[in-house]
Amino acid sequence: MARKRIAVLVASIDREYQQDFASALQSAGVQNDVDICIFNSQGHMNVAISTNSEVGESMIYDLPELEEFDGIISMPATMGNDVAYRKMEEVLSPLKKSGKPHISIDVPQEGAVCITFDDAISIRELTEHLISEHGARRIAFITGPKNANVSEARLAACREILEKHGLTLNEELVQDGEWTRVGGRRAAEEILSTGGMVPDAVICANDDMALSVIECFNEHGIRVPRDVRVTGFDALREAVMRGLTTVCRPIDRSARMAVDLLCKWIGGEKPAQEEYVLSTIPIYGESCGCSQSLEHINDKLRALGTERWNMETILTRVSMFSGTLAGVGDEQEAAEKIREFVKSWDIRELYLCVDPAICRETDGREDGMEFPPEMLLLYGVRNGREYKPALFDRRDLVPAMQEMRKNTSCLVFCPLYYRNRSFGYVVMELGSGTGAALYSVLMLLNGALISLYLQTNIKKYASTIANMAVHDIMTGMLNRRGYMELAPKALKEARREGKCFTVISMDMDHMKRINDTYGHLMGDEAICRMGKALSVLEKHGITPVHISGDEFQAFGTTESPEKAKTLIPLIRDSLNRMNREDPWICEISASLGIYTAVPGEEDGLDEYMTKADREMYADKSRRKQERLV
Repeated sequence: MARKRIAVLVASIDREYQQDFASALQSAGVQNDVDICIFNSQGHMNVAISTNSEVGESMIYDLPELEEFDGIISMPATMGNDVAYRKMEEVLSPLKKSGKPHISIDVPQEGAVCITFDDAISIRELTEHLISEHGARRIAFITGPKNANVSEARLAACREILEKHGLTLNEELVQDGEWTRVGGRRAAEEILSTGGMVPDAVICANDDMALSVIECFNEHGIRVPRDVRVTGFDALREAVMRGLTTVCRPIDRSARMAVDLLCKWIGGEKPAQEEYVLSTIPIYGESCGCSQSLEHINDKLRALGTERWNMETILTRVSMFSGTLAGVGDEQEAAEKIREFVKSWDIRELYLCVDPAICRETDGREDGMEFPPEMLLLYGVRNGREYKPALFDRRDLVPAMQEMRKNTSCLVFCPLYYRNRSFGYVVMELGSGTGAALYSVLMLLNGALISLYLQTNIKKYASTIANMAVHDIMTGMLNRRGYMELAPKALKEARREGKCFTVISMDMDHMKRINDTYGHLMGDEAICRMGKALSVLEKHGITPVHISGDEFQAFGTTESPEKAKTLIPLIRDSLNRMNREDPWICEISASLGIYTAVPGEEDGLDEYMTKADREMYADKSRRKQERLV
């Protein structure tokens, strides 16, 4: 029996908060014997993969067919931009009426059961603490993105306590910090630029923004907590270690609860409540002027030590592979370099699924930010077993997912792209590659695919240019240059194999009259019709050539002189058939001459052309005499 699968829609899984949630999901998946597929966009990247990164990142949510999953977990509050938020809403919309088991974290959604946190009680307590214990009166608030209901709820709780004390929140001191450190710094600069007094306290909707606010204030000579008190939210390891007053959410508990509720729901037992609320706990520290509690420090300290070691390793590996992966030239080299990369990074399971058009001849699909119906597994590995490159249906997500596994899996899906061109996506087991190293891993893989894409296009354009140089633009036939390049090679081959080399010389009739009577556009059409009639020769191994104007040639190898003699009637029949079945303003006809012989050591192409021309002029004269008679 196939194992149940849960899809998770999240952004910025490399951040600590999301990492803790994902780790708990993985454990809950093992306990409940379900597979977890996490579809992740890097919604909080301050350095974008491309100029179109928001669209490129959010397309990962188009990848899964959510109805094919047994249950869904969504985390709307993690979406770092409006594009990702709207895309998530778009793909979840069909689930509203389908009854598909769906758990939403933080944000209530139609048709979903919501697991949320009582953030308001902790924000109220922090605000009360700042006012009552530290005498704060002028308070600033740094929110998350405008679409973040979670952030708005925290802001509302702050206003509630301020109003209780007869205080108001100056709107100039309410700034959007975008959930990021860069955004937090920008918000701090805006607060300082208002021209008023420095606030007594700044409440930040998350720890990343709070830490960057403290750094910005320090650079301006404003000391925390001496001159201003700062609080955060999320209890990140770095925040706790640096003495930030913050709020701890039981994020791991929410993940376990989400999986447990989904598994029961999938089994037919729908949750009794539409919303489950988990408590949060304030942690007071030096940033608000309180003594640091040692209760949370030891675990955070150990984790930070591991993170530092991991970051040093990441930097070393980035240095090792940045040049190597950015210089791959073809599909095979790309797979070999990525194999080395994966081994170095100690990633036990990875699948690089790409658009075949970036490295293979395809039907000419245009560039765009979407995944094609058929993907190419460029490289795949699981526990030492490598998968051969193969095409597969995108709906399968990864070919290996169709295999029966003894143990559950927890896989992370991330998009790969450049500018307005989707390259595909990478799938990795939840682990070292998807933690703090994720951004670096994506950048390196993306660099390899950019190089592969560019090299493929260079080869394609070079081939196109070479083809244009030897072909006539108007008819698509071989031109004079192509004739002079290929015909001598064919003659040499006929000499070596002892076969007849054949040259046919042709002049169209009445071209001047057609041009003078109907115009040069019709003259061009007549030439194209002649070329179309001559295409019949290709079935017999003879290549037609448009030399110039009304002059045509054909060359090739024939088995015998008798076989060559059939070519002239073949051309005339083709012209007659075209004139009869596809009538035009006038009939197309031509004078034809042929010369065929097994080439001797001294025989060259000029001799064949001269003798074929002689036969063509004889035919022209003979036909002229026939018309006079």
